[in-house]
Amino acid sequence: MKRLLVGVVLVAAALVVVLMPGSVSADINLTQTHQVALSCTDGHSVILGVDSTTLSSLTADVAAINADGTGTSCSLNTTVSDPSSGTTKWTVYDYNPSGQEIAPRNSPNSRPATTSGTTTMFDFLPGAFTALLTTTDKSLTGDLSSKTLTDTISLNGPATTFMTQHNGGNCVSNVPAAVRFFFVSPSASGKSTATGAGFYTRFWWSNPVHMDMVSGSQSQLISADVGNPAEWSDWNGKSGADPTAAAAFLEAAQHVQTVGLSFGGDCFFETGVQAEYPAGSPPPYEMFSSNFSES
Repeated sequence: MKRLLVGVVLVAAALVVVLMPGSVSADINLTQTHQVALSCTDGHSVILGVDSTTLSSLTADVAAINADGTGTSCSLNTTVSDPSSGTTKWTVYDYNPSGQEIAPRNSPNSRPATTSGTTTMFDFLPGAFTALLTTTDKSLTGDLSSKTLTDTISLNGPATTFMTQHNGGNCVSNVPAAVRFFFVSPSASGKSTATGAGFYTRFWWSNPVHMDMVSGSQSQLISADVGNPAEWSDWNGKSGADPTAAAAFLEAAQHVQTVGLSFGGDCFFETGVQAEYPAGSPPPYEMFSSNFSES
């Protein structure tokens, strides 16, 4: 299994997302006092909220990875959480023009995602690679182990096609671009090891369920069963059905902190997706529409 990402990705912003230990809902918890941006040179970039104990464990994992001699190194950027800034809205994240950072669209001028009912929409900005569309809404997070995620995805606008980066499309080129389900948990049963693998099983992507993005006008329903570990793979591309990952997958699925969509390719899952426009194309731009639900 290929790793999910390639290239160096540094996280520029951390989303305040927190989970009450042992609960079935993701919500602001005063014990989760840190927001963490984790960046590794294998290309992964992830964002999560942690308490002091989890932060210590994560720091030990990173130190082990940096010392294992494999050539992969990671860094942590931590800040103190502000519980008052917690939000249930959907947030879209883009890579910056250098492809080395991701940041949320929060300000009105950044064209953030807008939500009406169960439908969330955002524009693909010219020249930008969009990485994630996620939420911490407590009605959509928590224990998803018996849930099926469904999303009717629509693309509408002047884009001629879509591409990812770092040859994430089919492992040798930047096409096809793709979108798939993604969730994060601050809790998993993967333990810290000499290679710092303890946090790998906190991050899961639907695999093989996805939608290829090939046209400026298309629509498709995608559905993934969180109760079926074989439909998911972790940071290192390991299936949730693998006996060495099954317990960690179940633990993560029962304590989901963030859920949503990840943009990349068929080979690497979060390298970002960019809309390709005709030369000089003015607004309105390509519109992405997500009608996300759980059952």
